[in-house]
Amino acid sequence: MKKIFFFAGVVFALNLDALEFGGMGNVSAGMGGAGVALKASPYGLYYNPALLSADNKTKFGYSIGVQYRQKNIDKLANLDLANIATSPKDMQTLQDVLKDNHLSITSQNGIVFQLSSAVVREEFGSLAVGIFGSLYAGVSLNADPNRMALIVENGGKYYKVGPNGLGGETTEDDYKQHSIVYALQQGDAHKIVTSSFILSEIPLGYAKTFYFKNSNLNLGIAAKYMSGINARQDIYLSNHLDLPKELKKLSGGGNYELANTFGVDLGMMYEIDFPKFRYLTFGVVAKNINSPTFKYSSGNIVIKPQYRVGVAYNERFFTLAFDADILPNELLNFNYEKQQSQMIGGGAKFDLKYLDLRAGAMVDIRQKDGLILTGGVNILGLFDIALQSGTKIGEAKGYKVPRYLNLKIGGSFSF
Repeated sequence: MKKIFFFAGVVFALNLDALEFGGMGNVSAGMGGAGVALKASPYGLYYNPALLSADNKTKFGYSIGVQYRQKNIDKLANLDLANIATSPKDMQTLQDVLKDNHLSITSQNGIVFQLSSAVVREEFGSLAVGIFGSLYAGVSLNADPNRMALIVENGGKYYKVGPNGLGGETTEDDYKQHSIVYALQQGDAHKIVTSSFILSEIPLGYAKTFYFKNSNLNLGIAAKYMSGINARQDIYLSNHLDLPKELKKLSGGGNYELANTFGVDLGMMYEIDFPKFRYLTFGVVAKNINSPTFKYSSGNIVIKPQYRVGVAYNERFFTLAFDADILPNELLNFNYEKQQSQMIGGGAKFDLKYLDLRAGAMVDIRQKDGLILTGGVNILGLFDIALQSGTKIGEAKGYKVPRYLNLKIGGSFSF
């Protein structure tokens, strides 16, 4: 019997930790995600509020983007669940998928305006305001770890399945309590979970520069109003499930709930300022230091603090930058084993007369996306496109797609 459960209105104790650091705007996206010490980007309000007072420029930027990311979910489409008991290979694949999986579609979009003229910066400091809108949609398998054993029934007897076929004999009780095959037949153990979280933010940032001999110290803070809309739906995984049909039903969303909170980001940037060398910057940021919490009847979503460091060489026509997450961040995912992200990456920007070119690479040391190559181009400041693509490929029903893919379109200018 098919069982579909909608949890948006059911009360249960759950604190779900999320999200990853993410990326806003096009400049950093084309440079391996580096932005914590990058003076040329208009998105200091997102990456590091201390960057707001890094120069005497007023900046404006806009960006829309979409990111696709998946791990092992593609393998599910290639399995014959109805006859899985006859295929030890499919049983092993399903067990691997249940242990470690996620699929996400993320869209991060924003508009920023930064006021940092020479007079305002010297007398008061620098200000910035923005509007950020993000969608985090995902599919994951929430497995019962006690019902994933490779045990089959054959002629009234029960056997454990090994790498080379049938292994040792076991009991009917062991089969019913722990077998992945029996769990699929009953359809009451492992679940497909679809979720969506829409996050809207209105950040207001301030930064001030303190001058020392041969160096400058920039300190910044951003306070942001945050509104989150959340929904989640579940369906049990079974050997008689019409997967494409049920996924279409689940994509309808479910019951949405709204919750509001606020967040605080702190940032620091230290800049070398010698007479003939004033291009090197070091940055560190702590985002969401107050652990913003969205309270829903279905449980809470907690955005834990995110810490990142960066270094950049900021010359007029050439820029190098590198960032690294200090600690792993949680992904919005319902797999019984927590999914985490920890990015490191960097790249270069060549600022020519009418366009700039960017290239870089990054890697998530907590995921299996492979090396992620990045690039971007900006024409006259008004139009910008950036692309990130993982080098590891997933395959479902004969179609091959990178496990990580991110496209951003936007623009920016400063004066």
